[in-house]
Amino acid sequence: MTRLIRKKHFLGSGRLYSDSNCRLILAKNSNIYIQSKLKLSANSMCLNGRSSIIRIDQGGKIKIMDEASIFYGADIIVFKNAELQIGKSFINSDCKIRCHRSITIGDGCAISHDLTIMDSDAHYLNGDNHTAPVVIGDHVWIGSRVMILNGVTIGEGAVIAAGSVVTKDIPAYAVTAGVPARVIEEHVEWSE
Repeated sequence: MTRLIRKKHFLGSGRLYSDSNCRLILAKNSNIYIQSKLKLSANSMCLNGRSSIIRIDQGGKIKIMDEASIFYGADIIVFKNAELQIGKSFINSDCKIRCHRSITIGDGCAISHDLTIMDSDAHYLNGDNHTAPVVIGDHVWIGSRVMILNGVTIGEGAVIAAGSVVTKDIPAYAVTAGVPARVIEEHVEWSE
């Protein structure tokens, strides 16, 4: 891992660590605020062909509020004037995040591989692209190949089963599964 320095785009006292194959595409007036440490392409094997790409369009922001890890194969786009905020959490390999307005991931989240988060339908249908913030609370466990769509809030301590498509709010401390995801158990506690 090497430290990357592009002072005009980086704010905060933290550091970004990344492998040499990662691509950062940073538009004018975009920035990455790092309070502690961001490990990008964490757990990457050299020359594995699965580096990460982060694109931040004009006025877009990524805020890393504590130590966070985003594993190899990340494909993240923060569109014009949008904000992606990540707490002290890890996101496993091959995540895809499309932030048109606002996506927040809390502290202590364990997010498995092949995650997709979108806060917009991206294309207009009847004049609306249905853009609405996504909020993932603290200590949320998200299984592999989960898709989280626009306007969703996931409560603290929730568990989302592998392969689920989250289209509606998930209450705190609930297990959800399915397409679309629905609550299958309440009042659960999980640990790493």
